[in-house]
Amino acid sequence: MDEVSTEFSMEKLMTMPKGAWREFESPMKDRAGRVKIAITDAFLISDGTAVADTDTAPWVLYNDTSFVEMNFMLEGHILQTREGMLDRHHYRKGHHNILFSPYTMETNQLLSSGTHRIFSVYALPEKMMELFAGYLDEMAPYAEKLAKGEPFVLHAPVQGLTNELKYFFDSFWVRSLPLPVGRLYFESRVMELLANQCHLLLEAPIRQPVIGKADLEKIYHARDIIFRNLYNPPSLAELSGQVCLNEFKLKKYFRQVFGLSVFALVQEERLKRAKQLIFEGEKNISAIAYELGYAHPQHFQRAFQTAIWHYAWQLIEIGRAARRCQPSTNRKFKVKIIRCGDFWRDSSGLL
Repeated sequence: MDEVSTEFSMEKLMTMPKGAWREFESPMKDRAGRVKIAITDAFLISDGTAVADTDTAPWVLYNDTSFVEMNFMLEGHILQTREGMLDRHHYRKGHHNILFSPYTMETNQLLSSGTHRIFSVYALPEKMMELFAGYLDEMAPYAEKLAKGEPFVLHAPVQGLTNELKYFFDSFWVRSLPLPVGRLYFESRVMELLANQCHLLLEAPIRQPVIGKADLEKIYHARDIIFRNLYNPPSLAELSGQVCLNEFKLKKYFRQVFGLSVFALVQEERLKRAKQLIFEGEKNISAIAYELGYAHPQHFQRAFQTAIWHYAWQLIEIGRAARRCQPSTNRKFKVKIIRCGDFWRDSSGLL
């Protein structure tokens, strides 16, 4: 793993060697977060995570440099305004776009509590002109726009990321290579990402029904109720009554906004908490299951096994080994913990 810095500064950014990557504390002082950055000849790659307790105050910046952006919303929600282009556009989990808005004001706001993660690539316009004009006839008009300095945005027609893209982001930062090879690695990964994104952007759009403002507020209210009562969530009928929205609309709009059913969101959030508790290694499976609201440990184990394809108590042994900070092999499952700098990786690919 490359050297980890704890404090961000423009000086550190500008002196980063090409082909290396660094992790910094978020430059936004009013919220916790970190950002990973890598730089090559043509690209700057940024993977930022922020944690908020509630909606944040908007922050404004001026784009004084000309870049083409590839943006991927991996977690959470961001409301963004781009001068003359986007007016309070809602970036939801799974949304992505290609955007060019040089020398404009930009306003961002994190919506709701929780973790927000956005992965972005900033590319030199001449590099993207070369790629657009040289490989894809459908993208040639955007190469012309770049040549003229005209802004544009291409939004993904379908919300959500493919399994291939999810794996791409999960595995992006695991390699540590010498600088010359690192440059090649990061540029090749960006090219792979661009190919996948263009394929999705050029698909025929699927029309989604427009959700009215009042109903959208009810959907977010429903999600907040679920988060507040995660260990004892209301039934669908009870949730429908609490937000004054019939069950059909609640199910339909909930999936459209968050990309998950109500039940799936409850399961996902419970399992996130379960994974944290398991790696802490302080509680057994039964205690974790009851704490998370499962009636029986077997129900929890089946849900966890479905999500990560392993028994939860196997992870407890891995978590305990990691806490001891010593290499450990679980002979029964043939899982070896390997320390890699400041993070842990196991030979099964589970972590």
